[in-house]
Amino acid sequence: MTEFGFKLWLTAALIVIDAIWIAVAGYSFDMGSLAACIGFTALLASVGFVYTRMRPDERLAIMGAETAFLTIFSAAACVFSYLMTTTDGPLIDPALARFDADLGFNWYHYVAFANAHPVVGMLSSAVYQTTLMQIALCVVVLPMLGHLDRVREMVLLVMASSLLCIVISALLPSEGALAYFHPPASFYMQNHPVVDLAYKQQFFDIRDGALTHFGLTDLKGLVAFPSYHVALSAILMIAFRGIRRWFWPVVAFNTLVILSTPIDGGHHLSDGIGGFVLALVTAAIITRVRGRFRAAQPARAIALAAQEA
Repeated sequence: MTEFGFKLWLTAALIVIDAIWIAVAGYSFDMGSLAACIGFTALLASVGFVYTRMRPDERLAIMGAETAFLTIFSAAACVFSYLMTTTDGPLIDPALARFDADLGFNWYHYVAFANAHPVVGMLSSAVYQTTLMQIALCVVVLPMLGHLDRVREMVLLVMASSLLCIVISALLPSEGALAYFHPPASFYMQNHPVVDLAYKQQFFDIRDGALTHFGLTDLKGLVAFPSYHVALSAILMIAFRGIRRWFWPVVAFNTLVILSTPIDGGHHLSDGIGGFVLALVTAAIITRVRGRFRAAQPARAIALAAQEA
């Protein structure tokens, strides 16, 4: 199997799992919300096809194909995260809060510092919301810099890490520091964070069975532990490793993103640590998997040549 085939298989398998789970559990799904996603994915796939077969341009072909994978897989993964949340396992926030305390981290004090310095709160909100845009831009920037294989690696890393993150979050569910400590609105809303208690309510509605209708509009990030926001920041750092003039700015900017997660994501410190470790472990796994794909290519080429002879 090629890497492209593996991504295709992984995406198709996740879509099938989502569909079967929704049908068997008796949930409903907004099929109309699929239209835009399918249309955009088809457009991107067409771009990839045109610049692969008709007007060969490897950079544009990779941009189209890999963005198509990100689009359709991300939609399927979001639905999967909602379905996994319905498993309603016991929350591990007390253990996460104790771990943070052992490290000397106090969530209240951290957020209070941002409250006392409005510029910090504004910067936190601004950088926190850039992560998905950074991933999208990465698919364009890396090919333009000549790092075509790095894009393929990054997209596979995003796909694999999201699945691992969702599964771990279902086995070790967390409501996040904001919901766990449940401070008054006068405290946590001073800087208007991206994630507030109203945002978190969907997590509890799904766990309680109050929400059984799913769709692709107004999707929210339900995973608290490990923090996928931090995992994506780590993935961006990995994607730009060794690239002069880019690596350290990417590291510096995404360090700010990571620092913003307790404030604007309502995360425990341990959520972020978990997300960073998740990215590193997944990267190690993907490196080995991709090595096997490469090793299989010469053998496949030899086999095809023998058949033609």
